[in-house]
Amino acid sequence: MWQLEILEINGGFLPGLKLKLPPGLTCIIGPRGSGKSTLAELIRFALLGTAGSTKARTELLQANLGQSGLVSTTVIGPGSQRYVASRAYKQPAFVATEDGRAIDVDLDRGTFLPLDVFNSSEIEAIADEDLGDKRRALLDALRSDDLHAIQVSLGSHRRVLEANADNIRSARRQLHGLTERIEELAGVRARLSALSPTKEDTAATEYANEVRQQQANAQELANLETFRSELASKREILTSLLGEMVEQNFVELVDERSPNKTMLERAEGQIRKALQPLNIARDDIGRAVELAEKILGGTERQLKTVHNDQAVRLAKLSEKAQAASAAIRERTILEQHLHELAELEASRLKLSTRIDQLLEERKAAKGAYLSERENVSALRQDVAEQLQRETGTKVRIRVMRNADDLAYRQNLLDGLKGARVRNHDEILDSLLRLRPEELAQLIDRGDVTLFDEQMSFGSERAGKIMSALRENIDPLALELTTIEDRVLIELNVSPEGEPHFRDAAELSQGQKCTALLPLLLARRDNPIVIDQPEDNLDNHFIYETIVDAISRLKSRRQMILITHNANIPVLAEAELVVVLNSDGKIGFIEKAGNIDECRDEIIDLLEGGEKAFALRSKRYARRK
Repeated sequence: MWQLEILEINGGFLPGLKLKLPPGLTCIIGPRGSGKSTLAELIRFALLGTAGSTKARTELLQANLGQSGLVSTTVIGPGSQRYVASRAYKQPAFVATEDGRAIDVDLDRGTFLPLDVFNSSEIEAIADEDLGDKRRALLDALRSDDLHAIQVSLGSHRRVLEANADNIRSARRQLHGLTERIEELAGVRARLSALSPTKEDTAATEYANEVRQQQANAQELANLETFRSELASKREILTSLLGEMVEQNFVELVDERSPNKTMLERAEGQIRKALQPLNIARDDIGRAVELAEKILGGTERQLKTVHNDQAVRLAKLSEKAQAASAAIRERTILEQHLHELAELEASRLKLSTRIDQLLEERKAAKGAYLSERENVSALRQDVAEQLQRETGTKVRIRVMRNADDLAYRQNLLDGLKGARVRNHDEILDSLLRLRPEELAQLIDRGDVTLFDEQMSFGSERAGKIMSALRENIDPLALELTTIEDRVLIELNVSPEGEPHFRDAAELSQGQKCTALLPLLLARRDNPIVIDQPEDNLDNHFIYETIVDAISRLKSRRQMILITHNANIPVLAEAELVVVLNSDGKIGFIEKAGNIDECRDEIIDLLEGGEKAFALRSKRYARRK
């Protein structure tokens, strides 16, 4: 279990401050302006840096640490190993072992020396965002390694789907071009049948045959180029996939801190050895493709020689064909067009078959992708159930699968641009009843009648909406739009009797933090710093929920709370109370000790003074 042991600050608003922090609960108290929030932010800065900092936090650091200030922390890690991390403003952190040996780690990622830091506004932001990433991040961070493995797999599946989509789009563009040309030649058969029989001379017939040969020549070269492109593409995909399988970091089983290190190193070596044949396969693929390309090149050179001879023959026959009658020339042209039409129709049939095959491949790939997506939801569900066991009965944590449609909603809003229809919100709500893949199919078909049957917009309105959606949305991309899980964090607001849970976003400001704090305290074992969580809390909820959570969990993790509420240090029995004060220029530690040793300061700062405390006690006694 990690623990912050010593905090030292040199320079800035809290110069010379040095704190030895115990396990369990430490409460930082003091009047406003004494540097409590500064202290919390300096701890965050020392171990996490400024990545992702808000403008307010950055300005606070700059004003209270300055260019010459230095923050140092001594941290106890697994196996009682001590580390010292030092950081100055706008400087990288320096991390060393207890004996002064520097180690190369990136503290800003928050993984080497883990720390949770929250202030009241950050807690309220999580509470308010019932749709979005903030609540999911609370769960995802607890199983980041497992989630990363799933995300890598999802990325692989998505790349397959994106490549498939590119192939479908390309094939459809080709099909559209073929269809347009076929429509241009639609009357060729009828016109050729209408011509009266004409005796064709040998020259005209030979010329027509040679012209058709020239068309075949062009198609032959095009086929060679298409095959060369497909061969290169497949080679890149196969070698890339095999390369990923044999990358050095593909197998990482060893945890240097684990007593099972030797066994896992042996397993890792065996796995790497087992994967070596993949390197050979990758080389074999490269050689096979190079041989095929060589054959293609030779064939292409031979064809061009033959084509040149045929071009010369065509030029000679062209002169002879000039003498043919207009009817013969017309018939010849029509026969050329008929031959072209037959080839186009054959190509269209082949291309349609290819598109059908790609769509079938897409179904299988999409099924694998969605199955992996379900693993993310299952992981979050498992984390939520684990947290629920830790947070107690006043707070409820649930995962609603595929219930956060923010990304889908934004896609639809973008899709409706230019539709020139009223009541966008009503239209949006109707469209959201369809899953992304269902709407994608409707957009792909472009069938306004079927669209209106399902949505009941009215034919004219449905036509405008469909037109805008087809203009602005790619259905192949839309069907992969992720509808994320929604994380519900609920508080039982019923004082007694039947529980009544309400989501944190619907609660008062005080209740929001009450709902979030037990979750934040229970979710991990590493140290946590919370800056004035009770600014808006009700004392009733503090006692029933927060104090209970702190008391249950402080033996498991170190807690540092900046507070103005006496219930937290007193009822949760803080191991250390630190009293900060200020002369207006610098802040300093006025006193530090246990609850009994800091009794007078707690009464003065948190209870309003001895007289107010005694008067309240007297009045409470009268009510009995």
